[in-house]
Amino acid sequence: MHFVISVFVSLCILALIILFTEVFPVWVKAFFALGGSATTGYAIALLIKKIAKVTKWYKAPDLMLSFGIASVCVLVIVIICSIILKKRRDKKQAAA
Repeated sequence: MHFVISVFVSLCILALIILFTEVFPVWVKAFFALGGSATTGYAIALLIKKIAKVTKWYKAPDLMLSFGIASVCVLVIVIICSIILKKRRDKKQAAA
C-alpha cells in the first residue's frame, strides 16, 4: 500500500510541475523536482524491498540505503532531462 501511495504522490507532483510550468518560479520547480524525485526514489526502494522479500533471492535490503540510492538516481535523471530539454529549446529559439 505504501508503494501505491508513493507512486500516486509522485505522479501528482509531476502533474503539478507539468500543469503550472509557466506560473511557478524556478525555485518552486526545483523544490517540486526534489520532492518528486525523493518520493519516486522511496517508491522504487519499497518495490525493491518487496521484490526481495517475495522472491527470496537475497536478504531484504535496508530501506534507507535503497531510498537514498534510488532518490539520487531519479534526481540525476531529472537533471539530465532538464538540461537536454533546455538545449533543445535554446536551439529552436536560435533557429527561429
